[in-house]
Amino acid sequence: MGGINGFFISILQGIHSFVGNYGWSVVLFTLLIRFVLLPLDIKQRKSMRAMQKIQPKQMELQRKYGHDQEKYNKKLQELYRKENVKPLAGCLPMLISFPLLIIMFSAMRNLASEQSARLLLNIVQSMPAMADGTTVQSALSAIQIDLSALSITPEQIESIIQSVTLSDVQIEAIRNLATVTLSTDQISTIAGLLTSEQAVLLNEQLEMFLSGITLTAEQAQSIASGIEFESWLWIKNVFEPDSFMNSILPAAREITQDNASILTSLQLSVIDGSEILTNENLQVIASFLKTPAYASIAQSMGADNFVRIPLNLLFFQPTLTLPTSFGALFSSANGLFILPLFAALSQLFMTKLTVPKQKGDSPIVADQQQANPMNGAFMKWFMPLLSLWWCAGYNAAFAIYWCAVNIIQIAQTFFINLYFERKDRQAAEAEAEGAK
Repeated sequence: MGGINGFFISILQGIHSFVGNYGWSVVLFTLLIRFVLLPLDIKQRKSMRAMQKIQPKQMELQRKYGHDQEKYNKKLQELYRKENVKPLAGCLPMLISFPLLIIMFSAMRNLASEQSARLLLNIVQSMPAMADGTTVQSALSAIQIDLSALSITPEQIESIIQSVTLSDVQIEAIRNLATVTLSTDQISTIAGLLTSEQAVLLNEQLEMFLSGITLTAEQAQSIASGIEFESWLWIKNVFEPDSFMNSILPAAREITQDNASILTSLQLSVIDGSEILTNENLQVIASFLKTPAYASIAQSMGADNFVRIPLNLLFFQPTLTLPTSFGALFSSANGLFILPLFAALSQLFMTKLTVPKQKGDSPIVADQQQANPMNGAFMKWFMPLLSLWWCAGYNAAFAIYWCAVNIIQIAQTFFINLYFERKDRQAAEAEAEGAK
């Protein structure tokens, strides 16, 4: 993973190599980022306070020259130069913060995808060997399909050979309608080139193979007890959402579900340069989630302690997932929905804190307040709701970052304001002493 995402992930992984926990690594990483941006934050607050100080003079200019916009703008620029005020100086932190948020969102998603895939691959690799001695991972990468019962025509054979990337051995087996070893990706592509009846027969062989990968209850419990999650405080797995609607492990999938939709629901995709997020590994993961063996492991982790309630809304049909009991909330749910709620509330508080208070109740002040988009009702509620949505639907590592940013910015704003208020008092006292 290269680019800016890879750079940020490398820093985070470097911190993790010392800390040993991704939750606290994210907190320290956030402190580092905010420390780097601190000079810009101070500059922003200084600019905002300077704008507040000249507000009475600006209102006076508005009163005198409001009827002549060109002259008013000229006088306003003269006022800015005289008072050494730079209105745009406060915009730079905002211009940096939002792209940084998007970059961190992407970086955390890539990191969570890789760590989740690694976790699931480790489970696959911990499985006992198949009856013929091969590993489950190897078996899922190379599934034997008997083509003799599919009645494939010569035209379909040529279409398969032209459309699917195959080895010479596979091509020969397909031409002879013999038993061929295929990946699940190849099987899916071939099924799309056959008739519906042939595709059903092909998928039946795949489903029969997957159904044969099983575990005893003792084996499933043994594997489940050996899984090492990246926990943080009340969150059992930081690479899953902090939500009582999510189990610790991804839920088992229906054996008839296609791999592409499974990977989409898991937010897993191939990433260039990643040794884990390769197409072969992702196909193995998606196929393994459809096996009875994985269902047994997930059940041992409490995946069955949830009730799923379909909701028929106007434009979409989501499913509400809830723990079956109070005990399941703490034993089987991945989180308690604390981070999403805290992110929304702290964002709302920070929005109010960072908007400068305007003095006076004149129409001019009201116009200035309306002109500032941060004062509008839309921005007041948009960012808190966005915080809630993102932190509820994506991994807890990103939610930790978001909440840490809000806490640090609230603290920074408080102490920066305290510093400037002290300087203002000192300046006022010095001016009063000089007037005596």
